[in-house]
Amino acid sequence: MKKHYPELEQVCEVMDNIPHPKCQNLANSIRTCNRIDASYQEKAAAVLIAVLQFI
Repeated sequence: MKKHYPELEQVCEVMDNIPHPKCQNLANSIRTCNRIDASYQEKAAAVLIAVLQFI
C-alpha cells in the first residue's frame, strides 16, 4: 500500500500505544487519509469521524 507521507505511519504507531480511544481513532483516520489508493469518499468519511469525536 503506497502512502503520501510514509513517516506518518510512525506517528500513527505512537498514537496507537496511547491508551485513549480518541487517539486510536485519530490514528486510523490519518492512515486512511495518507493512503494513495483511498477514494475521496473514504478520506472524507475518515475526516468526518475524527471531527465528530471532538464535538
